[in-house]
Amino acid sequence: MTHPTFASLHVTLDELRRRRSTFFILRQLSLFCAASALLIFGFAMLFSSLQPGPVVSLLLLAVLSAGIGLLCWRLIGVLRSRHATFQRLAHYVEDHIPDLEQRLLTSLEFTEDELRFGRRGVSQQFIAQLWQDAERHMVRQQEEMEAITPVGRSRVGLASGFAAVLAVSVVLFTSDSLKDSLGNLLWPFEDAEIIVVGEPPPNIEISLEPGDVQLQRGDGLTVAARVTGAAPEALTLRLQDDNVNWRDMPMRQDGRGSDSASFSYFIPSLREDTVYYVTFNQAGSQGSARNSQQFRISVYDLPRVEQIDVAFDYPEYTGMEDFVDEDGGDLIAPVGTEVEVSVTFNKAIAEARLEFAQAFEESAGEDAAGEIEAMPDLPLAIDGSVGTASFTIGQDGVYRVQATDNSDLSSLDPLDYYIRAIVDQPPELALRRPGRDQDVMPLEEVILEIDASDDYGLTRFDLNYSVVGQDEVVVDFLPDERVRDVSGEQLIYLEDLEVEPGDFVSYYLTLADNNGLEGPSEIISDIYFLQVIPTDQEFRRGQGGGGGGGGGGGGQGGDSSALVTIQKDIIAATWKLKNRQNQASPEDFAADAEIISESQKEATGRARMSIDRLSERLNFSDDSYDQAVQNLSLAIEQMNLAAQELDLLQVTSALQPEQAALQYILRAEASINRTEISMQQRGGGGGGSAARQEREDLRELFEMELGQLENRYENPNSRGQSAQQQEEANKLEELARRQEGLTRAQRNLARRADQLTEEQKRRELERLMRQQEQLSQEVQQLAQQMSRGQQSSSSAQGQNSQNPSGSPEPSPETSALRQAAQQMQEAAESDSPSIAAARSQKALENLRRQQQQLGEQADRSVNQLARNLGQRGQQLLDQQRELREAIEEAGREMGLGQTRQSVRNDEDLQELIEGQQRQQQDLEEIEDMLRAVIARGSNEDQRLLSQAQEATRELRPIQEEMQTSNRILRNGMVNLAVDIEQTIEEQLEGLARSLAALDPERAGGNPLQQAARNAEELRERLEDLERQILALNENGNEPGAGMPSVGELREQLQRSRQLAQQINQQMQQQAQQGGNAPGGSRQADQRQLGADRYGPGGEIRTDGGNLPWGDARSVTQQITRQDIEDFLNQPELFRALLQPVIELEGALRAQAELEQINERLYATIEEDIPDEYRDLVQEYYRVLSEQQGTDDSSR
Repeated sequence: MTHPTFASLHVTLDELRRRRSTFFILRQLSLFCAASALLIFGFAMLFSSLQPGPVVSLLLLAVLSAGIGLLCWRLIGVLRSRHATFQRLAHYVEDHIPDLEQRLLTSLEFTEDELRFGRRGVSQQFIAQLWQDAERHMVRQQEEMEAITPVGRSRVGLASGFAAVLAVSVVLFTSDSLKDSLGNLLWPFEDAEIIVVGEPPPNIEISLEPGDVQLQRGDGLTVAARVTGAAPEALTLRLQDDNVNWRDMPMRQDGRGSDSASFSYFIPSLREDTVYYVTFNQAGSQGSARNSQQFRISVYDLPRVEQIDVAFDYPEYTGMEDFVDEDGGDLIAPVGTEVEVSVTFNKAIAEARLEFAQAFEESAGEDAAGEIEAMPDLPLAIDGSVGTASFTIGQDGVYRVQATDNSDLSSLDPLDYYIRAIVDQPPELALRRPGRDQDVMPLEEVILEIDASDDYGLTRFDLNYSVVGQDEVVVDFLPDERVRDVSGEQLIYLEDLEVEPGDFVSYYLTLADNNGLEGPSEIISDIYFLQVIPTDQEFRRGQGGGGGGGGGGGGQGGDSSALVTIQKDIIAATWKLKNRQNQASPEDFAADAEIISESQKEATGRARMSIDRLSERLNFSDDSYDQAVQNLSLAIEQMNLAAQELDLLQVTSALQPEQAALQYILRAEASINRTEISMQQRGGGGGGSAARQEREDLRELFEMELGQLENRYENPNSRGQSAQQQEEANKLEELARRQEGLTRAQRNLARRADQLTEEQKRRELERLMRQQEQLSQEVQQLAQQMSRGQQSSSSAQGQNSQNPSGSPEPSPETSALRQAAQQMQEAAESDSPSIAAARSQKALENLRRQQQQLGEQADRSVNQLARNLGQRGQQLLDQQRELREAIEEAGREMGLGQTRQSVRNDEDLQELIEGQQRQQQDLEEIEDMLRAVIARGSNEDQRLLSQAQEATRELRPIQEEMQTSNRILRNGMVNLAVDIEQTIEEQLEGLARSLAALDPERAGGNPLQQAARNAEELRERLEDLERQILALNENGNEPGAGMPSVGELREQLQRSRQLAQQINQQMQQQAQQGGNAPGGSRQADQRQLGADRYGPGGEIRTDGGNLPWGDARSVTQQITRQDIEDFLNQPELFRALLQPVIELEGALRAQAELEQINERLYATIEEDIPDEYRDLVQEYYRVLSEQQGTDDSSR
């Protein structure tokens, strides 16, 4: 029996011998091939140089045959001697791998028989250990052994040999002389050529192409020559372009035969007329040259533009100085600019014209191309080589210069020059202070700060303000000299206007630029209101009023009723419609006027309802509400007049009754405020509480069940808001698609830049730049449109967040779009195609990001709003703390000798006032978000709805405190404002907690609802598992394409078991908690209502029965007992398992719905009765008892 180590050594040595033999054979073959090829090539070269006779040819053939034979004999002998014994191989390996240290040689000295029978002086264990040691080192040196005979190197050698053979073959067969020599060498028996002595020389012909030719200056030309009757080795082209000197150019040989040859030469650029011919020396004749006929190349010039000078004569209203742009061509100037174009050509011109084309025709589309027509062609006045023409810039476009010379040669591919008409933009307006509607006191001084600007200059900048029923006051802010930027400031003394509570001051601004071509562009701002409120209403919270209840009763006085807000918005909408009457189509104008009229009629109906409810109040209260009822009746009359004018589309005449109606409503509210003050002064604590409740009732009358949420009359076109958003999304998709194509074109241009000439590259780059600039303008317009739409939709109260300038401020929602427009503009201004492509790619990424943001905005959920509310509440609280600390610091730094007027003019105080206004805006945004949660929330989530409603009720006193603090701070009473800000901070802490509680992640869900969802998931998993098992059984239990294996089915079953166990644990926890959980007492009471459905006596039975607790345990036990093989053999087990799962799901859903119903029914059990309501009931019965006693005494 062969020892395994001995056999392994033999296998290793056999493998080494095989590899060495392969390497040896390949190397010898490569040497043989290379030597044979070189031998044949050497003899062919020798034969070609000697040109021997027949005898010498036979001798050379014999020597060549003997040499090849010797090479074959040597190859055969070497191959026969390649076999080697193991000892020789071991010596070979030891020589190349010294690390073996003679282990291999020593181990091969012993045979297998000596291992079995032993050897004198050597033990069997030593021989075995020696072989094992040699085997281990052979394994370790495996890589070195493979490197000894690298087969790869032998293959490279063989490839080198064949490459040498191939190279020799190519050289022999491409050279006619060597090929003939090799043929004569291998077959030297051909008859000798008969040489005819005295034969006349052949007729030699030389033909040249293209002969005489005309060529445009600067173009290249290929000269081709063919010699017939001779085969010259070289041919020379001679050129003369100065009538004196000849230049010799060696021509390239294209082909050669026995009696013919062809040559060619490329002349890259010809600048002058040139004479040319070819010449060569005839073989066998000394100094004999053969020349061809001489030909002439005449060069000519096409008409070409050398320089364009443009003289700009700008319109007078721009104030720009005229100037001349030398060596230009592109025209960028305001609309109405007169330009004189002077074109210098390279030669005298017979006629020329400017050809105009519409700009951006590649990207504008067919519709846009039909709307704007290009300018007609304009002929140039020619004077030698200069042509001039004049025209007025009126629109964007492209022009090129087409010319014809006296030889009737026309311009070829003239360059395009673009025309960029800068449109006069309308003036811009920014109302910096106060920037919104404002409540003022009769003796207050209101400061208005306005900024106006225009690109070329302003001709009008007026402030118009008035009190209803009084003449309008016009303030001109424009200085005498023409300016582009103006800042106006006006102090309005309300005391001089003799206003009283219930009046209001309306004001607006008018701007006009200095466009002298189309007429000044006029801009009219939105209308704003200064609502006059009573002075005692402003300070009654600080003074306290009457007794205990009265001190808190004034807390609601600073807020305007919803009816006031509605009427203000109607006036604002009518004002906007009046200002855009000339721009709107008759159909849109009529539709918008109809919506405003309907809103005015609805406001009239609300006012009538308020009068009816106030009239009911007169039955059990005094006659102090009579004046409020009269004012509301007068307001209704004016509302009816305004609605009639709107029905007749007379929006201008409708403004006066609308404003009068607003004044009467404000006077009604002012009378209510005065009534409240008088009741507080004489009513004491209880009466103050009753008066406060009556004030709350009156507020509810004006709000009319949150009527302020219906803001569709604020923007007459809000019915199409969703359609407008869809249109914006479609436009964004179109722009992204066009930008993607433009980016691809810029990349292609960058890749092909080396293949194009400078003119072609410049023309293509200018075309792409024009498209990019047009696309940038469209993206900028879309960003402005989306920003205006977002600003309009996010405004909670019409005028309170309007931008008076008419241009929306950048918003985060459109930041990506604006960045894309900026990057497009940078790409359009780039001179490098690669840089333009990179910036264009960034713009495309921003467009896609904007699309993603629109999608995310459309999918925003109520839960997201709730989470955002918690964050906004904490931010508002942090800002309030910083504001309070800043006001305290301002109070400490205030000097003792400062007057209230100097304090009011302090810049730091103005910053604090602006900070208060920002806080109010943030609070209004939070209120809008809460109302959105209430409006969009599901009725199933009563917790979220009730908490949102509670937080909404907490907002009103905070808003009033903020308004009061703002007015006090504007009047310079900093110390008094500090106390109010402290109160606001405490109220905001409670609001922040309420908003944080809205976060659904902080509030736990209903466990029964979660268990029902888990049961539904378990049913779906089991049904899917059943379908897979049935399909697998139909396939003969052999997994096929798309079918799972048994192992995958077992994993699915295990996941179903885990889900069933989870349901069982949820049921056990629900049964154990009972009434111990928070709110458990109420839940227990609710479960008691449905006890008859689930068990006798209202007990939760744990023995199964008809309760989901028992069903869950039964399902868990049944699915745990069965294995996947059981279901494979008996698929009907699924039916027995699915039935209790379906029943469990139904029972859980029914009980979860029952708990929801009970929660709604008993949602108010734990609510406390408000103290104000209890006081009002007591006061009501007290008044009834007094009236009853008076009636009895009179009887």
